[in-house]
Order: sequence, then structure tokens, then C-alpha cells
Amino acid sequence: MKFSIAIAASLFALAACQPATTPTPEAAPPAGGAASGTPAPEQQATADNCALTVERAWGPIGPSDHPSYRVKVWTTGSVCESSVVTLAIFARDGFPIYTWAGATQYLFALRDAKTPAEMATAMEEWIGPDNQPPELTGTLPPWEETDDQPKAAEFPFMPNMEKAQYDDLRKANQHMLCFPQGIESSLCLTLWPGEDGAPAMIEEIGLWRFPG
Repeated sequence: MKFSIAIAASLFALAACQPATTPTPEAAPPAGGAASGTPAPEQQATADNCALTVERAWGPIGPSDHPSYRVKVWTTGSVCESSVVTLAIFARDGFPIYTWAGATQYLFALRDAKTPAEMATAMEEWIGPDNQPPELTGTLPPWEETDDQPKAAEFPFMPNMEKAQYDDLRKANQHMLCFPQGIESSLCLTLWPGEDGAPAMIEEIGLWRFPG
């Protein structure tokens, strides 16, 4: 019995001599986010600092003297010089009837914009301001003045159709939208109104080349 009491006393004395230890706390999640590393909401909101939107009316005048269509352009990206621009045409009911996207660094008028302010100005130039006269297919050059023709104009047009279709397009004098789709040319679209309740249709009609 004395032997057992002596061992217990020795163990108690040894434990009393050991330094106290502090429990290790669990790793705390990053401030403002979950433990998975998801950015905080405020970080997500400010990450895309070249997100800009420009829009204007386009096309024939509809009921109540308002244009039936709108062209909307927006950029996406944290750096303006390497952002992506998207162009969409919306009908009056808000339904998109055409979309196009490209990298701004490869597009005339947008490639030199380095700040959000510069990009906003460039985007307005890219699709044309509200106050300019409407572009119409009747202003396209005659067939003999299109690209690769004997009398090619200074700004040659490259139609993607045969001569008979091209001549009909010019006679129809439909609304047209041209915007730079690269460094050397603009892509041109035309609007064909729907018949018998059918929705309107946007058609890509060709490229308008820049001089030089």
C-alpha cells in the first residue's frame, strides 16, 4: 500500500512540473469569405472594372413613334485592353434577335481604349451615335463597284451573295448596321421585317473594307 501511494505521489509531482499547454485554435476562414476561399462579395463586385454598357435605338419607327429595335453593346473584363465586347440587337419586346462577340484588342476603335472612360467613348463610336442618319442598304455601292470588281470603290464592299440578290437588297433600302469586326473591315447587317406574324430576321450581308 505504501509503495502504491509513493508511485501516485511521484506521478502527481511530475505532472505538476510540466508547462501548461494552450489548445491549438482551428484555422479561421478568410475575412469576408468562406473557408473554401470564395472571394468576399465586395471583391466580386469590384473585380470586373471594365464592365460598361452602351445602347442606342435602331431600325424603323414603331408604334408611338418609338424605334422598334435597340442595339446594346457591353464589355466584360478586368482590364479594358483585354476585355470582350458583346453586341446584341433587341426587338421592342426585349427579345434578342442577333448577338455577336469579339476581343476588343482585335477591333478597330476599341483596341486603343485603356481606361473605362476611353472604352465608353470608343463603344459609342463603334456602333455609331444616336443622332446620325440611319444606315440603309440603298447606300451600298453598285455591284460593279464592290470588292474585286473592275470599278471597285474607295471603300469596297464584299457582299456574301450573288448579284441578283445584292441588287434586290439595294432596292429594298432596308435598315442596316455596320460595326468594325476586325482591324480592316466592318461587318454589315440588315433587318428583314417578319411577314404574316413571323419575327423579324437579321442577316449578315457582307464586309465593308477600310481603305488602304
